[in-house]
Amino acid sequence: MAGQRLHLIHNESSGAFMRGLELDVLRGKLEAAGWEMAGETALALDDQPDPAALAGSADALAIAGGDGSIKAVLNALAGQEGAPPALILPCGTANLLARHVHASIDLDMIIERSASATARPLLLGEANGHVFAVAAAVGVSPALVKFREDIRKLGFWGRARRSLASLRVGWRSMFRQPFLVRAEGEAAPRRATAIYVTCPDSPVSEGQFLVFGGRMKNVADLLSGLAMAALPGVDESGRNWTVETRQLQIRSMRPLPVILDGEPLTLESPLTLEFGRKCVEVIIT
Repeated sequence: MAGQRLHLIHNESSGAFMRGLELDVLRGKLEAAGWEMAGETALALDDQPDPAALAGSADALAIAGGDGSIKAVLNALAGQEGAPPALILPCGTANLLARHVHASIDLDMIIERSASATARPLLLGEANGHVFAVAAAVGVSPALVKFREDIRKLGFWGRARRSLASLRVGWRSMFRQPFLVRAEGEAAPRRATAIYVTCPDSPVSEGQFLVFGGRMKNVADLLSGLAMAALPGVDESGRNWTVETRQLQIRSMRPLPVILDGEPLTLESPLTLEFGRKCVEVIIT
């Protein structure tokens, strides 16, 4: 795709820029790889460009930001006919999406290889209209992350109170109301307090979610359950379970804490998760 027009979408409050990456340097790397810079959007200042309008002015777009920024752009692109393919650049902290697509978070290598890479479809998961490409978690674990994020935003006092916040949420999680999970094709729902849903390992795949769920009270239970799920027969009580499915629905009396590709949010019940209904074109190096 060398020599084609590239629209750069960037978030300078993301991890890599906070650690010292300069926007001019990033532009230079992209141009050196063979891209012609056609335009820019700063996520912190500008509205996201309309995918249809962008297709007429650029052959591809690059997303330089963290998982939240990248997911927001992919959500806008998903299902939009004629939207240009996206080059996902690891400029955040965890960089789950870049690792999933490129099997690497080496920014220089990804940019260098992008000049000769081709665009391919990336099938997405969807949770009540919010897309994700790697994983979703519902229940106790997202509740802990969300509360910790809320405390962290308070700066110094947030750091000082983080341990107390974790204890507080852990205590509340012990009394969290279970929810019902029904996988596609199953006759009866399963009772759970937390589930973890992953998209197929290959970013370009006709596949299904791998779902792990169970009646867990805290993050320690979740991690223990994940380990047991990898060892068939360990959890003979049926407290934890796994299933492969393209769709599942979760019902609860309360709004559900959710993490989609590392980003916490709260969604209303019923929560429907589907795989493969939407896709985006991505440049895979």
